Amino acid sequence: MSCSSAPQKTEKVTTQNSNTPAQPESNYVTDLRITNNQGIKTGDVIQLAFITTKASFPDSIKLAMDGIPQLTLKPTQNTFDWETKKVNPGLHNILATFYWEYPVQESKSLQVVLNSDIIPEKYTYKVIKSWTHNSKAYTQGLEFSNGFLYEGTGQYGESMLYKIDVTTNEIVQSLNLPGDVFGEGISIFNDKIYQLTWRSNVGYVYDKDDFKKLFEFNYPTEGWGLTNNGKELIMSDGSENIYFLDPEFFQETRRIQVYDSNGPQKSLNELEWIGNEIFANVYGSDRMIAFDPKTGKITKDIDLSGLLNPKDCKGPIDVLNGIAYNAPAQQLVVTGKWWPKFFQIALIKR
Repeated sequence: MSCSSAPQKTEKVTTQNSNTPAQPESNYVTDLRITNNQGIKTGDVIQLAFITTKASFPDSIKLAMDGIPQLTLKPTQNTFDWETKKVNPGLHNILATFYWEYPVQESKSLQVVLNSDIIPEKYTYKVIKSWTHNSKAYTQGLEFSNGFLYEGTGQYGESMLYKIDVTTNEIVQSLNLPGDVFGEGISIFNDKIYQLTWRSNVGYVYDKDDFKKLFEFNYPTEGWGLTNNGKELIMSDGSENIYFLDPEFFQETRRIQVYDSNGPQKSLNELEWIGNEIFANVYGSDRMIAFDPKTGKITKDIDLSGLLNPKDCKGPIDVLNGIAYNAPAQQLVVTGKWWPKFFQIALIKR
């Protein structure tokens, strides 16, 4: 059952960035298209066709994807195939440059969407135990570290950072964020706590021991979920995009797009690195997914519906959000925004 009230924020609509150069005025190539542009998956062959007004085919065609050269062809007909074995799923920009006798050349661009070539495994759960969660906490980030559970919360004028003793479940340390920011995901890296904000384009870095703010950093997107892999910070923005950031200079080092076999998974929220995968809440739903941090392919689809029972729904209740994993104890804990309980769960494959 669900007792969630209306979500407190709306999904960000992300505009895809394109590095494709401006398309020149067509002289010789009047059309370039993908002839099998429906439901293409990574590993499939992209079939392309072109029309030229010249009497001869181009001497060569160079293909690039997202600004990276891929292959060079010497066409003998106006159709050709392009294998995508090493391409990650997502929306990609293709640039084809056609070469005739020097200096005649012309470029055409188009886009292609590649879905994942794997079907996620389905999971449900078993509750190991539950205990009291601060029902006034609009949970945005959750993380274990050295016997404590750290929680970042949201809402303007109410956003906070907590440190919770897991033995007593008491809040032993807290910090109020500025009233004009909406707190978001947190991650602990090298004895520092990193905390995002929603639409302020600013994040905070604190000393883990005393919560003293060390410095701020900026990012161009909305801030939603945050985790790390021991080398990079990993951030979501409510779309299907996942950004990997240098933890010192906060520059984007790479990004992936999270897809299953049917298309993109938008509304990615709270993140947690578990094993060799990234787990994520899907905002506004009772679902949690896991995906490959190298490719963005979704590997697990986890149904967490029914965690709350009718007796839990006495006050304001919002959506499922918050994933923490205590690796030494192999303890997986989830909660939600304004939820009255934490839940330790075990995943069960269907």
